[in-house]
Amino acid sequence: MAELKGPIIFTGSIGDLRAYYDKALKRYVLSNKGGANKDLIKKSPKLVRQRENMNEFKGCSKWASQLRRALDAISHLRCGYYFSKILAMGKFIQKQDSQGVKGTRSILSSNFPTMLPSLVFNILHPFDQVLSPPYELFFSEDKTTVTLKLLDFRSFSRINWPSTYQSYRISLVIAQQSDFVWNAVDREYQPLVKSLANSSAISSSEWKQRSAEPEEIILSASFSQPALQQPGTIVIVAIGVEVSAYPLNSSVLNATGTGTMKIVECYC
Repeated sequence: MAELKGPIIFTGSIGDLRAYYDKALKRYVLSNKGGANKDLIKKSPKLVRQRENMNEFKGCSKWASQLRRALDAISHLRCGYYFSKILAMGKFIQKQDSQGVKGTRSILSSNFPTMLPSLVFNILHPFDQVLSPPYELFFSEDKTTVTLKLLDFRSFSRINWPSTYQSYRISLVIAQQSDFVWNAVDREYQPLVKSLANSSAISSSEWKQRSAEPEEIILSASFSQPALQQPGTIVIVAIGVEVSAYPLNSSVLNATGTGTMKIVECYC
């Protein structure tokens, strides 16, 4: 892989070369085309293991895509190659399926709920380096509402940002994530519970002035129906922190700011 520079910048293919703009690296990249022939991959007895790996990768990709969509409400707080990390976690979870057959193993994330909070969605500003603890989370007994409490919160010392900011806000996102399993009839990976694709909710504070004075921030996000209490699903809780260089009384205060986010808890 090489970086494309000079007076002529393009995207596309020329012969065995292809050029594209990498949004994460913020530069044009030049690389060789390659890989095995498509028909060879599908039919060759020598490439059975590769076909198995490709099929399982599709399952991981679907699982990762549902997880990413569940957190779309705070997607502007992501940064870097976070999706590859989600895929890698999905693959690790898939490898733990000792009952499945190679090529169709399941992604049973409900068996590993403590793993998801380790994901880093912002490589430039990791969440744990921005928001200092403590914060409290509560899941209601009826399984419909998650509440976040930031008590005695002093934004001046609790939000650590590399540049000066004037205002901030906090967001709470909850979503349900399904395990993904192989459907032998349809010959594809599908969510074990198919109704969870859009089951997410968000609650955000108002924009608040940066201050050394203590205040109380309490946010609650609720599902329209109780969370499913069955194997194969988990409730994901994520927090987003946004900051803005503009004060509250500014006429140009951004509708969204810059910041970071994280999955902080998962409930089975």
